[in-house]
Amino acid sequence: MTMKSSHGGEHSVGQHMEDCIEACLDCARICNTCADDMIGMSHQAAQDLTARCIRLCRDCADICLLAAQWMGRASAFALRACALCAELCELCAGVCEQHAPHHALCGDCAKECRRCAEICHKMVVESVPAASGVNSQ
Repeated sequence: MTMKSSHGGEHSVGQHMEDCIEACLDCARICNTCADDMIGMSHQAAQDLTARCIRLCRDCADICLLAAQWMGRASAFALRACALCAELCELCAGVCEQHAPHHALCGDCAKECRRCAEICHKMVVESVPAASGVNSQ
């Protein structure tokens, strides 16, 4: 089975899943690094934002790892994990973008989260059969 890649060519489902697993692992890595680096920061003006950012980075890292694991073992729930992963990655990216002026690593984290969200979203959309029983009229 193949699907169209974002570059217009054919992309096998297996290769797309490998790319998605890799993106999830990369995102988990930077989210954990970003959160760990923020612990103990003393920006009083951004204290609430820092705490929110740390929590979201940790949650994002967790769901990224779970999605990667479930895809890796062909879990029946892998696409659901990918959908949730895309959602959390978008949320994390938004908060990290707000926090980037106070923490340089947040800018890189936001970029990786957006990349992971895009790849996970494509994984979900392109893996769902067109004939899922829903009329598209």
